[in-house]
Amino acid sequence: MKDRLIKTEYLRFLSCPNEFWLKANKPLLFKIEETLEYQHLRQQGYEVERYVKTLNRFQANDAFAVDFQRTFQTSEIFARSDAVITDLASTNIDIYEIKASASVKPEHLSDVAFQKVTAERSGSVVRNCYVITMNGEYIRSGEIDAEQLFIINDVTDVIATMIPDTERQIVAARAYADSEPIPSLIEYCADKKLDCGFLKLHFPDLPEYTVFDIAFLKNDKRRELLSQGVVAITDVPDHFALSKKQRAQVDAAKANAIVIDHEKIAERMDSWAYPLHFLDYETFAYAIPQFDGIKPFQQMCFQYSLHTIDKPGDEPRHEQFLSHGDDDPPRALAAHLKRAMSGGIGTVLVWYEAFEKTRNSEMAAMFPEYKDFFDEVNEKVYDLMKIFSDNLYIHPEFKGRSSIKKVLPVLVPELSYKDLDIGDGMTATIKWFHAAKRELPEGEREKIFADLESYCYLDTRAMVKIFDRLNEL
Repeated sequence: MKDRLIKTEYLRFLSCPNEFWLKANKPLLFKIEETLEYQHLRQQGYEVERYVKTLNRFQANDAFAVDFQRTFQTSEIFARSDAVITDLASTNIDIYEIKASASVKPEHLSDVAFQKVTAERSGSVVRNCYVITMNGEYIRSGEIDAEQLFIINDVTDVIATMIPDTERQIVAARAYADSEPIPSLIEYCADKKLDCGFLKLHFPDLPEYTVFDIAFLKNDKRRELLSQGVVAITDVPDHFALSKKQRAQVDAAKANAIVIDHEKIAERMDSWAYPLHFLDYETFAYAIPQFDGIKPFQQMCFQYSLHTIDKPGDEPRHEQFLSHGDDDPPRALAAHLKRAMSGGIGTVLVWYEAFEKTRNSEMAAMFPEYKDFFDEVNEKVYDLMKIFSDNLYIHPEFKGRSSIKKVLPVLVPELSYKDLDIGDGMTATIKWFHAAKRELPEGEREKIFADLESYCYLDTRAMVKIFDRLNEL
């Protein structure tokens, strides 16, 4: 490897050696998309660093100097540290890594270990190492209190134990960049699976429906199939050990058959009391709490859509709420939703109940005056997704998944998220933040709010239409 090994590429090597190789040797084939999410996360990191700079320990004095984004390098390696404090008497340094994260993760430690090796090879003496993370228990009340917002984790001792392995991995990374790795599906990275650029380059003609689509299949089982040359889900041997649900998915794929348990679906639907409420929340989470009463990374509800069928045969009616950021979003939403459900709560149908029920519990804790209401809502929630995740309705085109984005195009092809300017939850949350908290032209701001209403509306309208299809069974 002729070029310096930079910290970012070293961390890529640890997570996926083959993508590291691809970036080093065929950079034109390696792309990191500047997606809206990527830009949002980067901006969030800048905002976290801005608040960290205000901490007391980073205010320089006669005893020490403070540098942000200080670089260290040798002819072979290069690293940039988020913050470095230099003791002016001894010239020893302390390294700080700033993370928009609720805890210290293994990759953070690898990051700091590489910085320490680079700093010491370039002539510095590293005394202590720290990782700064968010305090998940901090609740905003008024202006941000930066001293309470962050946790400064001393990782000096654990980094010391990692240095020998870090030295070895640096050598291994540089050698791997100069090697010719043999492409193998068995060596896929657990995080990206087939979304790895290296595998896409070497295996461009894989089947559309593969063993990577088998729901909840563990990596050791998947690698066992791949080692036998089994890639397509339709080639999975009948004797191969799978769970009951996995076997049902594989058998349906092999037969190209739709499998429906009419009796059990009817039994569940018969248990749903009217009025039926189809509920969906949109939420915003950010490292720096943007509103009072919110913790770092807490999912804060800013929008809901509600379709209600009062009795069998009735047309659904619709209610919705969208905060424009000029109020207390979850409190205003709670009040609005309670009024919308004032006609009675029979059954509350959602898609993936863990999400909605957790938001309800959070709002019940935040606003005691609405606790009884949210407790009742949670008692009467039914997860419509379970019809599909429990394999009561299996369709090969679901590919073993049960998200509404997979189910809707199959059951209700006339409805589509593709026609919307905002068509997914991540885009919705980021766009709302831009419209609610940033200075935008009024026309752009109002269009975002209109697009958000269309998106959230479709989420609950989609549930109603899926309910209709099930009812037809």
